[in-house]
Amino acid sequence: MTDWTTLTLVQPRLRREWELRRGDEAVALLSLSLFRSGAEARVGGRQLVIERQGRMRSESLVRDPVTGELLARLHSEGRRRLVEVGGRVGEWKRLGRKEGHGFVDSEGAPFLRARVKTGLTRTGGEVEIAPGIPEQDGLVLALLASYLLIRKAEEDASVAATTASVASSST
Repeated sequence: MTDWTTLTLVQPRLRREWELRRGDEAVALLSLSLFRSGAEARVGGRQLVIERQGRMRSESLVRDPVTGELLARLHSEGRRRLVEVGGRVGEWKRLGRKEGHGFVDSEGAPFLRARVKTGLTRTGGEVEIAPGIPEQDGLVLALLASYLLIRKAEEDASVAATTASVASSST
């Protein structure tokens, strides 16, 4: 049995920039805008963008901005959030308290697992890619999962701050 590929999500500076590292090597970069919902990314020498479209039924697209090639699409279908990449379709799900979130196939088997930890000033984590996933597709999925989890952590922190503010002002 082949081992899963493990990447570490690292925020090396106090900027909204992260690296996905295999050992000491940065294999992908992710940069989130403070004012827009999308992100810029780089895999090897290839520049990518993550765009969020729509409001009620939003979808996230990973594109090559130069060629316009669509590399991955995450969209809603009912209550499910489905990802399409390289001919593969999976669902974005919470895998369990200690397992984090991930993309699972139609049989419920994960092909990518991701966890983030948010500290006072930095966010980091780990992404694991199942054997058999082509490297380019795996890195695109890892970037998309990292983007989703970082945004979720920011939304959770914003809700917690708002709740604390309302609670303290009502006393």
